[in-house]
Amino acid sequence: MSHQLTPNARPDGWLPPPGAEELPDSRLRVPVVEEFLDDGVIEDGWSGKTVLTYRQALTALARWLVRETGQPFAPGALDQRLIRAWQRHLRAELDVEDATYVKYLSALRSFLAYLRGTDQTALAPEDVKLPRGYTDVSHVVPLSIDELTALLAAPDPTKLWGRRDRALWALFYSTGMRIAEALGRDRRELPSDRLCRAAVLELPIVGKGRKPRVVFLDELAQRLLKEYLDRRDDDYPPLFRSYRGPAGPDRRLSARMVQQAIRDYAIAAGLATIPTPHTLRHSFALHKLEAGADIRIVQAFLGHSSVATTQRYTKVRDRFLRDVYERAHRAIPAPPSHPDGATG
Repeated sequence: MSHQLTPNARPDGWLPPPGAEELPDSRLRVPVVEEFLDDGVIEDGWSGKTVLTYRQALTALARWLVRETGQPFAPGALDQRLIRAWQRHLRAELDVEDATYVKYLSALRSFLAYLRGTDQTALAPEDVKLPRGYTDVSHVVPLSIDELTALLAAPDPTKLWGRRDRALWALFYSTGMRIAEALGRDRRELPSDRLCRAAVLELPIVGKGRKPRVVFLDELAQRLLKEYLDRRDDDYPPLFRSYRGPAGPDRRLSARMVQQAIRDYAIAAGLATIPTPHTLRHSFALHKLEAGADIRIVQAFLGHSSVATTQRYTKVRDRFLRDVYERAHRAIPAPPSHPDGATG
């Protein structure tokens, strides 16, 4: 149901001013969107072009929501039903091109990451589904080694599920595996007799699209996997099994369980941001690029079909490196000026 625009705005919301439907989206200003854009400029060094694109995409969303709901725009009112309706509007009614569609969705995902980080929504960037085969990393905040260490220390190793979770976190970061690739492993696929016999263990897997590749387990991942498997007293096939509900061979750990667990552990560890399993994969990729790994090598590690997908990480890496530079750089004091302005 569509409603006419009304100029009556509540103090806690936003409505376009009279005549706003005649203005281009880049000319309108939505307070919470402007706060998000300011944060992107200050914290992440966004360019003017990025700000313009995001403002246009998000103001278009705000204006559409006002028309659809007849209510002032409020971030807390966003839900998955409205997001899906917005996607249908872009595709079915506006018939936007693929590149524009992805830009609008990427802007919304970044906006949701900001809102979630400021406790203004329970939605996550992953709630906005991108076209098949496209991975958006624009909102990714990689975990530092200290944060990864804290996350790894959060599970209780006296509990079997605590050992399982520590092994899983280490596996994610050591291999860069997708969550489905990790949770789909069976115990027979892991050469347990070779664990902890070398600094690095090669592990052949069949990943997304049935494409084979090799991943690598570092010493820590091997040790934590061995500690977990040595304590298991069942012969169920899944490498990572659930301990909720009745026991059985089909009690494989689910992606939803992992997402909730990593959130709980992150809160317990006092992390500044709430990671997802994909955050560990992204951190793996970004840390490899920061260390100087060739992008084609990182492409092979991640199992990307196209190097263009991997190249999206370079933008996040450059943003992260800029932040580190600005925090760590010590400028040379300017030399005294010559009285007459001469330099020689």
